[in-house]
This record gives sequence, C-alpha cells and structure tokens, in this order.
Amino acid sequence: MDDFSKEAILYRRPKTAEEVFTLAQDAYGQSPWSLAMFKHDLASRLTDYLVADFHGQPLAFVGGTLVIDELSISNVAVSRAAQGQGLATNLLNQWLLSFPSQTRVLLEVRVSNIAAQRLYQKLGFNVYATRTAYYQRPREDAYMMDCYLSTGWKEKQDGK
Repeated sequence: MDDFSKEAILYRRPKTAEEVFTLAQDAYGQSPWSLAMFKHDLASRLTDYLVADFHGQPLAFVGGTLVIDELSISNVAVSRAAQGQGLATNLLNQWLLSFPSQTRVLLEVRVSNIAAQRLYQKLGFNVYATRTAYYQRPREDAYMMDCYLSTGWKEKQDGK
C-alpha cells in the first residue's frame, strides 16, 4: 500500500458485509466473526460501523453497538498493509466523535495486545476488569476497558 495522508482517507459506512469480513480476515489472519455474523450485525438498528477508505480501497473498519448511553466496540480491524500508520487512531477518533457526549464506551482487548492497549489508553480508555479465558484460539484473558465521551474528551480529540 502507498503512504496515505489523513486528508486522503474517506470515512464511510460499509458497502457490504463481505467488505468488512474480508478486512477482518486480512487484519486477523482469520476473522473471529463469520460472514453471517457480520450480515446480522450490519442489519441491526443498534449497530454502527465506519470504514476508512483510501482511493476506493477499504483499509480498516470499526464497529459497535449503542444501547441508550453505552457503546460496546465489537471490532477494530486494520488491513495488514495499513497497520502501524495511525489509521486506527484516526478511524476511532472520527467514529467516536459521532456519538453523544456522556456515552460510556466499552471494549475488550487481549492481554497480549500491547499495541492496541496503548492506542486505547491514548484515547482515554482505562482498564476496569479482567475476563479470564475470554478469547479462544488461542485461549487468553481480556482486559475490559472503558471511557466516557465527555464534552472535554470531544474537544481534546477535535484539537489533535
């Protein structure tokens, strides 16, 4: 993949479930979610997804479920070719800014995924619990993290 600038990235809704499934396959090596699961998720009125697109090529997506004032992030996936270039940070910032202030955002992250933990901490997330053996293949604990989208959080992200 060519280097890309923040300005060249188009943020849009997924075109198809196949699009996000293919990105998940690339990002994870094997998607933890099936194509049918993505189809079901995208059909729900409670879910919201955002895709980062570079000149027509989808590079990453984030998805989650909003119930009243809690947003549970289910997936953050960046294609292998685009990893390590700040795309996840920009994508998450763009997506989270679309939710109301005072929304509590929740996620799980593998204990071994230090890079993702750093990203989430940079965005204001904190560990509040550990789930034993949450992940399978390989079996691993998960840190439960959360943050609140306060007005101050949104202003801080807008100013970056």
